[in-house]
Amino acid sequence: MKLSTKPLVCFVGDNSKHAFRKLMGPGGPCGPQNRCQLIGWGRFDSCRFRHTFPESGEHIVYAVTGTAGHVDHGKSALIQALTGTHPSHLPQEFARGMTIELGFACLRSPEGDEIGMIDVPGHERFLRNMLSSLWGLDLVLFVVAADEGWSPLSEEHLRVIAALGIRHIMVAINKCDLADDSRLAEVEEEILERFLTHCDMLPDIWRVSAKSGEGVEELRQALIKQIRQQTPSSSLAPGPHLYIDRVFTVNGIGTTVTGTLRGDGVEIGDVLRLYPGNELVKVKSIQSYHLPRERAQPCSRVAMSFRQLKKDKVARGDCLARPDAGVMISREWIVQLPAGISGMKKQCELEVALGTSYAQGRCYLLGDGRLARLQLSRALPVFWGQTILLMMPGGSRMVSAGRVVWAGALSREQRPKLIATLIGSENTELPQLRKQVQLAVNGYVESDGKPAPSKCHALQSWWLAEDYYQQCLTRCNHIFMQATSALNMEELAARSGISIVILRELVEQQCLNQKWQQTTEGISVFGASFGHLSQDLQKLLAEIQSVGQLCFSATQHDRPLLTQQLRALVERKCIVPMDDKMFITREHYQTLLDTLFSACQVGDLLSIADVRERTGLARKQLIPLLNRMERDGWVRREGDLRRVKKALSCAVESG
Repeated sequence: MKLSTKPLVCFVGDNSKHAFRKLMGPGGPCGPQNRCQLIGWGRFDSCRFRHTFPESGEHIVYAVTGTAGHVDHGKSALIQALTGTHPSHLPQEFARGMTIELGFACLRSPEGDEIGMIDVPGHERFLRNMLSSLWGLDLVLFVVAADEGWSPLSEEHLRVIAALGIRHIMVAINKCDLADDSRLAEVEEEILERFLTHCDMLPDIWRVSAKSGEGVEELRQALIKQIRQQTPSSSLAPGPHLYIDRVFTVNGIGTTVTGTLRGDGVEIGDVLRLYPGNELVKVKSIQSYHLPRERAQPCSRVAMSFRQLKKDKVARGDCLARPDAGVMISREWIVQLPAGISGMKKQCELEVALGTSYAQGRCYLLGDGRLARLQLSRALPVFWGQTILLMMPGGSRMVSAGRVVWAGALSREQRPKLIATLIGSENTELPQLRKQVQLAVNGYVESDGKPAPSKCHALQSWWLAEDYYQQCLTRCNHIFMQATSALNMEELAARSGISIVILRELVEQQCLNQKWQQTTEGISVFGASFGHLSQDLQKLLAEIQSVGQLCFSATQHDRPLLTQQLRALVERKCIVPMDDKMFITREHYQTLLDTLFSACQVGDLLSIADVRERTGLARKQLIPLLNRMERDGWVRREGDLRRVKKALSCAVESG
């Protein structure tokens, strides 16, 4: 549920019919989708428009509700009676008189509230479709027929609702014109008993008849009142996110998707990421409840089209969210299971349902059965802490619910740490549990501004577990001890395997403590000096000098730290790299330049044969030399020739 903060009054001062249509037309700020009306005018340029808010100035409410209950108990007919719109959209649904796919309608209140209503299939064969509607609901309207009463499928639907933790539920006993008071009282009693057993609550019950209209208006008013009063349902992430339930193509518009938008609004031009494909998409157009919008409100049913998105690149079950929403894509999950599950084997085949998607998978119970490892047939987009449903293969019956507490492969060292953290954590708040899990498995977590937990080291933006903090220091100090020169941040991150965002703050802390130092040359142990060549570097430099102009080839030598030592000599401008593997001393490089250009003028052309004749080098040394001279600006390649660009008086530029 979402409260709007739109202005109460809009003034128009432009004597233009175009401006009038822009304001009052579909998609305009004062259009019918925003519940605006013209309340008075003198001349056209002094019109005034106002949202039809109540006198109290309450805000418009956006919410999404859905039905649940047995097949043929009148869910679709009740939605039509409440909204004036039949939710079915498939011809076979009208022909068979049974909902197969999700259907949609909108209930608009006199105050301007927009309440989406999702009609779900009641037949057990379409339980997957029913589950697709539940993930983004603010309220469930549970329908029971007075003549048939409670049924096994009613029981299954209630088990699913309870497992997902949906607490806002209203019950409608439909077809009350087909039962007497005694029968209605009997049905009410059984409903209350079932809800008390599964949900530990006693819901409000309304007696209605979608066919005759009896009690429909009272139910409509009660539903609107409940939506306006209840606490908004929580979202999976702070930003906009939507699980896709329909994909189709519209002529002139392109690929279009529909779903329930949660978290935050979406505007035309916004860039979202499509999961699991990780493709960035730009919103081209928006509709909500059959009206074009510039902005889609959260807690609304939404249709969006995208620029240059092909239909075969998107499917039902995909997730749209901001690039930084924290969506996890993996085939391996660790989930928390509720206590008291019966009938689950240590290893079993299951079907996993979340959002509007599902996948086959294999379940492995861990420890005492309160945790399970899932291996899915395909990667699904999931949010940390999201509730999923475990179904029997085929999706006809729910086995259990679960809460995703990890997505991705775990090493043998990480898995025991994760399990130890999760044991006994069923009542821990999700944000706190997530930090505990990340600290245990990764060794670090982003801080929240509060004091660091015990056995943690606090950096500016991160908390590091004690053992991981010591590992980072040990790794870096070991690298510094072997280094022949100071290292830049990227090199240190690559060698240590530490995330660069953490490493920056760790370096800053250690420099303040005078353990390390960061100079223009790079990062090193505090007090280290690289002004003089070590014995190892002096020995290597002498070896390179001994080969003269023929170049020292690193590929012909297999010795530890050779790459680091060569880089140190390059940084000190003792040697010049011809390419990644061939090196020559600076003096010999200058000698080659003198030999080549002593008889050349700027603009002269040199062939490979000319260079070979003047230097006496073989081809395997000639090509790297020519490439080096081109990088240093001495020559420019023109086909197979090189044109001289600088006079010999220029200084050698190398590095």
